[in-house]
Amino acid sequence: MDPETSNDGSFQFSRVTFNDHSGQLWIVTILSLIYGLLGAMTRGYIKYRMFGFDDLLLAFATVFHIAQAIAMFVGLNNGLGKFNSITGPEQWATSSKSVIAAVILCLITLSLAKCSVLALILRIIDSKTGKSKPFCIGLMVLSSAWGIGSSLAFLINCRSGALLTLDNVKQCPNQNTRWAIITAIDILTEILTWLLIVWVSWSVNMSFSRKCQVALAFSFRLPLIAFSAIHLAYFSKYPTSPEPQFAVTNSLLFQQTMIVWSLITATVPNMKNFLKSFSIGLGFPLAYDSSVYGSSNAYPLRSLENSRSKATSAAGASTSVWIRDQSDSEARGRPHNWRPDQVPNQTAAMAHHFGRDSRENLSDEERSRTGSRDMIIIKEVAWKVTHEDHQSAGASSL
Repeated sequence: MDPETSNDGSFQFSRVTFNDHSGQLWIVTILSLIYGLLGAMTRGYIKYRMFGFDDLLLAFATVFHIAQAIAMFVGLNNGLGKFNSITGPEQWATSSKSVIAAVILCLITLSLAKCSVLALILRIIDSKTGKSKPFCIGLMVLSSAWGIGSSLAFLINCRSGALLTLDNVKQCPNQNTRWAIITAIDILTEILTWLLIVWVSWSVNMSFSRKCQVALAFSFRLPLIAFSAIHLAYFSKYPTSPEPQFAVTNSLLFQQTMIVWSLITATVPNMKNFLKSFSIGLGFPLAYDSSVYGSSNAYPLRSLENSRSKATSAAGASTSVWIRDQSDSEARGRPHNWRPDQVPNQTAAMAHHFGRDSRENLSDEERSRTGSRDMIIIKEVAWKVTHEDHQSAGASSL
């Protein structure tokens, strides 16, 4: 990072002139890195102690984003963004290698971000029957193959030190064709991912506003389609330019935009107002809310000891107590199987709590963490158990 001296004697980190746009790349790359890290820290705060495979994928994507930014910084220190005519061949070679490294790391980052979103959707539909789960898995495989295949397609038959030289067309042929295919698959996966979440949300019995809310959370990724198309348009111009080291600047600016937008929008569905918790598979909730399976407010009921009630209890496989707070619309409990060999039914006792533990008395931090685990998609099934023999009711006790 060599500061330059202006005409008035002041030092400038990087100038922006007619033959030098490296300052723009410095600004956008640094901002992209800052926003990407802030998004990762926000996700870590929201999902604290509830991390899943999707969070791991985004963590790896953030690491590759940092590596991509470092590659960009190396290139910027060696003439990237400047006219070839004001830089030397040694700088051309270094900036070419840096750009290739940055592009490869960018493709891997975008692929991991896609897989992170799909892994989140897979957690949502894990217990849902139908074609949505295998379709989601297929999209994850396609996104992974896209990241690896795109990286190889960009490297094959291309000299790393000649990408930004004057004879780059001979040293790295068919670049426009390669990027056209890479961009087409990229756009296809984004569209299919959005259609998948719309399909899943619309197949669930919930209000129209909730469906729109879920679809909106994943709709923030749709601008990536436009960014990818613009990136392709700019990238196709630099190979034939007399100043390729300068002409590649615009495509690299959109490359940084694509990365940071992809990482941030992969976190948006985890925000409390969009995805609080999903439960759409026959009453089996997603593991976002640990209270569903690990609540300390769940107590098993004693089995009925009356001889007549034994015949009735044989038909019930599980009994549980569900605690419901007045300020919390979510019932929590732990089912206990007594007769797994019998036909499964469920008897539940609902207890309403009114006290100081309402959500109004929680601090902002606790309310934020609690809100991120509330259910937004719920499939609720209730049974009412009655018995015709009223004499046995007096002999039965809890």
